[in-house]
Amino acid sequence: MTVYIETDRLNLRDWKEEDLLPFQQMNANPQVRRYFPDLLSYRKSEVDMKVMDEIIREHQMGLFAIELKETKEWLGFIGLNFVPAESKYPFKELPCYEIGWRLIPEVWGNGLATEGAEAVLTYAQEKGVQEVYAFTAEENSSSRKVMEKIGMKHYDDFEYPNLSKYHPLKRHVRYYKNLAF
Repeated sequence: MTVYIETDRLNLRDWKEEDLLPFQQMNANPQVRRYFPDLLSYRKSEVDMKVMDEIIREHQMGLFAIELKETKEWLGFIGLNFVPAESKYPFKELPCYEIGWRLIPEVWGNGLATEGAEAVLTYAQEKGVQEVYAFTAEENSSSRKVMEKIGMKHYDDFEYPNLSKYHPLKRHVRYYKNLAF
């Protein structure tokens, strides 16, 4: 089943074959991956894209490819990631949904992440999702601003698993939003 969410400026959709190269390039960009432990190889990005698309097709929810409505230019992804109970995260509230986004740097600061995330929250609520979390490195003020703009509240702080206690990205924050009617 195809999923298609439309906002004023964006289309959120299933993944297409032509999304692969820009997705790989984005994940290999040090600027984009600044708040992640490492860059992603082209092969890892290819596998991730296939998995994300399969999840959307099976569950009608997931991390959607986004494109600029006006030009159809691929910009990144926005959506919900299901975090299973057996995940690496130290949360008692597992399983849960995590909202996330990753956009190409050329469109940062234009409110597109906020616009797309608001549409995803509305879609998730319509699908019966009652709670959503978001997390990022403590120093990632840009993502934290998006979280706050979409009505999320700071929930707690945690240490990112599998990173040295001295790693600069060890400290993470988690935000929360209740979507129940």
